[in-house]
Amino acid sequence: MAAMRFLIVDESSQFRRSLATMLRACWPGAETEEWDPKERGSPGAAVARGGFSAVLMDSRPGGSDGAEWVAEIRQNPNAPLVVLLAAEGGENLAVKAMKAGATDYLRKADLTSQRLELALKDALRDLEQRRTGSMPAKSAFQRTVQLDARKIGLPGSDDTVHVKGEPRSVRIAGYRTRAMIGKGGMAEVYLAEREQDGLQVAIKVLDRSLRDDEVFLKRFEREYKLMASLRDPHIVRIFDQGLAAERPYIVMEYLTGGTLAVRIHEGLASLAALRIVSQIARALDTIHSHGIVHRDLKPQNIMFRGDGLAVLLDFGLARDVDATSNLTRYGEVFATPRYMSPEQCLGRVADYRSDLYSLGVIFYEMLTGKPLFSASNPADMVQLHLSAEPPRLPAHLAGYQRVLDRLLAKRADDRYQSARELFATIAV
Repeated sequence: MAAMRFLIVDESSQFRRSLATMLRACWPGAETEEWDPKERGSPGAAVARGGFSAVLMDSRPGGSDGAEWVAEIRQNPNAPLVVLLAAEGGENLAVKAMKAGATDYLRKADLTSQRLELALKDALRDLEQRRTGSMPAKSAFQRTVQLDARKIGLPGSDDTVHVKGEPRSVRIAGYRTRAMIGKGGMAEVYLAEREQDGLQVAIKVLDRSLRDDEVFLKRFEREYKLMASLRDPHIVRIFDQGLAAERPYIVMEYLTGGTLAVRIHEGLASLAALRIVSQIARALDTIHSHGIVHRDLKPQNIMFRGDGLAVLLDFGLARDVDATSNLTRYGEVFATPRYMSPEQCLGRVADYRSDLYSLGVIFYEMLTGKPLFSASNPADMVQLHLSAEPPRLPAHLAGYQRVLDRLLAKRADDRYQSARELFATIAV
């Protein structure tokens, strides 16, 4: 593997040396080249000649606009990653950096070897995969590949799913199940193949008791109809739905990239978090434009395709805001308390802006690795959403505070008024 090579663009020779030391701590043997923008101007031509793994650049290089220099560098399809380094945490700089094509935006005062490594490592791996052609094809779906069921979950037979606590197996016509890949209180999820073409799918099989719940069954049937009608790269595809041995099931796209919950646990670079918010905002704009409110946004309901795109799924609590029937029983509160909007906590009708609040809670968690609020029971969590001021972001993340403040406003009228408005603010 070729040695890592970094270009450091900053007026301060002392800072350039310090940054070079950090980079070599992360990548022993890395080569670093220093560039004084005040004396030499933009490094665009030098970067275009190639050879750099990444460029780390002051946000005001030589008094110029660093975002403009980033955009200049990123015009080249073979451009390296660019990280902007700011002396101060300006409110809009992070969003501006992302729109220009920066990999991340970091505050100099809070920079450490660990934080720098987090910002660069995954992005460098992704860039290398794309350049070598080892990334999965940007196809929405994946055909049959060789699988080791022991590494995925509990093995299934060629044509049945085994629902917990039941002596009988459930066969879903037209599919061969391969492995259990998830289990919850009322459902199990299986990896399967569609017999007609070998398409890999995920089959969600629900508990038999739900078959007799008329309210739930109507909600389940509507979930299929709503989701199957949507066409958006950031919304899961639905292929089939029905009953097998009196158990409801739904067949959906198999997503190979895991859940956002796992990525939060592993740690996300700040601009990676912002990009995910941008993609989910696009998905929300699509469902909201069809009159649908998700009502249960949480990291477990956001997954990734093999090409890295974030995908919104699990519309079990979705509600058509224009529907004449209310399929939620009076007094019942669904959704997950940690991510509920204040209006959901009060049992009021949740509109599109409720989803934006939940997305704000997720955004805070992605940025900090910590929950927005912590409580020992659901009632206390509800009270925090209703009355507690959200914690402020640490100094090195201050550039995201304005976006987060609008998402987490207690009054829906003080939030972004649509997912499209949010997307227009932060989208690349």
